Amino acid sequence: SIFESATGPVRTVEHFASDKLKARILPEVIKGEKIVAVSMSEPAAGTALTDLKTAARYDGDEIVLTGQKRWCSGGGHSDYYIVYCRFDDEPGAKGIGAVLVEKEREGISFGRPESLMGFRGIPSADIYLDEVRVSKDNLIVPKGGFGKLMTAFSLERCGNATMGLGIAAAALEEATEYSQERHQFGKPIVDFQAIQLKLAEMAMKVEASRLLIYRAAVNASQGLPSILDSSLAKCFSNEMVVEVASKGLQIMGGYGYSKEYRMEQRVRDS
Repeated sequence: SIFESATGPVRTVEHFASDKLKARILPEVIKGEKIVAVSMSEPAAGTALTDLKTAARYDGDEIVLTGQKRWCSGGGHSDYYIVYCRFDDEPGAKGIGAVLVEKEREGISFGRPESLMGFRGIPSADIYLDEVRVSKDNLIVPKGGFGKLMTAFSLERCGNATMGLGIAAAALEEATEYSQERHQFGKPIVDFQAIQLKLAEMAMKVEASRLLIYRAAVNASQGLPSILDSSLAKCFSNEMVVEVASKGLQIMGGYGYSKEYRMEQRVRDS
């Protein structure tokens, strides 16, 4: 919920929507009453986002959307969806824009909630759009604004990177505390060099990730970090958290594998 309101899709509304749409959506999110999700990926358009097929057309004072979205974090749970769509069947990035769709609109439905290995705090589900009609006032970015959408997505990259950092920092704290309390061969296991090396490597990775995220934030222009800085932070953080959480599990041994402790969840979430 913090991600969705602080560094999530709603920031696309903040930076690029009309004043009228911002005045309607932002206060609700800031007060914690509503959540905004983003609907980007499709069955055949994940990383290759410019291949998306969800179609949008104008019909009088309305925009009509038809298509299917996949891997929508908040799908079925969130109140608003920023739907990336293709206008006028124009190919490539030039045809792509974004429209805000309310959950209660006729023609929108959701697939079953995904059952994931980790990251279970936010539900994920497919979204089906069958001739969904919204007001033209719900337009956030018209076709040709794909670059704007990717710039705003840089904020989400930093939010994603920060979630990885949070998991890794917690894993480091838990492993450090455990190693000081757990005794083997007459002394705390933190006194063994093998454990010290693991903790040192974990600490280096955590702090490097933190600084990459800070750099992206400090260098942000008009509140939006660069695609390069945010991508570097996100990629490093996502790889780092898997390594750090796994090392934390190794330090805790069998206890790390047990659901009595949080470490196994950190590994799954990472």
